[in-house]
Amino acid sequence: MLIKQTVLSLILLSITVQADSQRREPSLFLEYERALKKTNDASKLDDNPFLKNSSPLAIAKPTPPTEPAVKPVVISETVIKNTKVETDTIGQNSNPFLVVTKPSPVPSKMVCPDEITATETPINNTQKIVRNLQNVKERVLARAKDFLGTPYGFGGKDGDRTDCSGFTQQVFQQFGVTLPRSAAEQAQLGENVDYKDLQIGDLLFYHTYKSDPSHVAIYAGNGQIIHASYAARKVQYDSIDKGYYKNHFMYAKRLALNNLQYDE
Repeated sequence: MLIKQTVLSLILLSITVQADSQRREPSLFLEYERALKKTNDASKLDDNPFLKNSSPLAIAKPTPPTEPAVKPVVISETVIKNTKVETDTIGQNSNPFLVVTKPSPVPSKMVCPDEITATETPINNTQKIVRNLQNVKERVLARAKDFLGTPYGFGGKDGDRTDCSGFTQQVFQQFGVTLPRSAAEQAQLGENVDYKDLQIGDLLFYHTYKSDPSHVAIYAGNGQIIHASYAARKVQYDSIDKGYYKNHFMYAKRLALNNLQYDE
């Protein structure tokens, strides 16, 4: 029995040794091949001068562009200082009230053209005529007032007695206007004037004893006329709204005055 066990142990041992030797043989062969390959590689490096002492290629990074240096701009600040006003002293005798100094105007050599026109443009003749026309109308009225109270006389024109047309004829004669003798003839002169646009010196015509103009008066302003009244038997004022004259009114005329005599 012991012998059998010993034999079996030997058999197993031999099998194990054989298997181990089979595993080791390939590994020894591989180690031999690796050593041989290293030897061959080393000999190739010695024979090729281009591969010998070659260093890996170094790639240099590109240098970033340099930015231009910019000088900082220094902005100077202007400090405006207000003069302090001592308000505690206001109200005292030396400082009864706050005085604020007004800045003096800056002199300028340039003059506005409008100012030159306004100060240097003289009044033209048209403006003088219009201005003096008002004065002439006032003088016409003043001349007519000189006849107030003059007795009425049909056909009279000498100043002692006068009728309506003789009265207007004598008033306007002083201002370069020669009027015909009768009211009907005087009504043919001048330009028509609207009843609402009457001015001093306008002639107003009425019909009395016939359909044609048979009475004439001078407008005195403020709704008044001055005329030689047949009913009152004298030169006097009357209202244009008076019943008789309002009902017998025909039209008004404005004469061109020749003797304006405006100042140069």
